[in-house]
Amino acid sequence: MAAEQQIPYRRRIVYIHRPFQRSFIIKFCLIALAAMLVASLVLYILSKDTMTATYRYHHLSLQETAQAILPAMIITNLVVLVGLLAATIAVTLYVSHKIAGPLYRLARVIDTIGGGDLTVQMKLRQRDQLKDLAASINQMTANLNERLCRLQTEVLHLHEKVGQKDVSQDEVREEVAKLKETIDGLFVTKTPGPDAS
Repeated sequence: MAAEQQIPYRRRIVYIHRPFQRSFIIKFCLIALAAMLVASLVLYILSKDTMTATYRYHHLSLQETAQAILPAMIITNLVVLVGLLAATIAVTLYVSHKIAGPLYRLARVIDTIGGGDLTVQMKLRQRDQLKDLAASINQMTANLNERLCRLQTEVLHLHEKVGQKDVSQDEVREEVAKLKETIDGLFVTKTPGPDAS
């Protein structure tokens, strides 16, 4: 019984679509770095015209605030930057994984549908994004499958009719015209019919 229980699908690969995820991570990290540099520069400029008394190495000294806080600001920014970059990479991988995974699955399902398999269903994990798109694709595939089954039934009916000995050419032409009418009603295509001028 335990073997029959369905185990939820777990994606174990971190990089699903490497170029997308790498680009996403690099851009996000560059934005974080730029924000840190701008904030440090603004703080340095704003504190340049002020004086601060500092007590360092048993000496009391008076110096510009910008010069006094510069070493501490650099060390603080480096520590915060390393922590922020690590958090950014982790969050970005997680978020992009929730998007890139479904996109990868979507591409595979569309390739399968393009190959003619209208029985395929797009399945996503519980917390993946694009669930509405997956539902739309599944509905589209079901609709196409239903229309194709209807056509197959009409073609089978036409085949049986042609196989009868007492069928005239006019009856066959009438059945073919009905089949064409059914096809035109089920699908909109750009390909002109054989009687198009």
